[in-house]
Amino acid sequence: MWFWITISALCFVLLLILEEFIYYFWNRYVYGANYERKRRWRGRLPVASVIFKRLFHKREKEISNTNSDKGLPL
Repeated sequence: MWFWITISALCFVLLLILEEFIYYFWNRYVYGANYERKRRWRGRLPVASVIFKRLFHKREKEISNTNSDKGLPL
């Protein structure tokens, strides 16, 4: 019994997703792409990339060059 309820629920969800895709692509076909919305998101991308770079960039360790190194003389 639970098998058929699960299958029915999954079919219903699949139909809902399919209906939303059809609705989205039909509106895109009839009215065209929403270029203003794309422009707004593209305008926000540089801000997001700066924040991402500041949060996740690798910090390099500063290597000091001193004469006290015990290596070969130059």
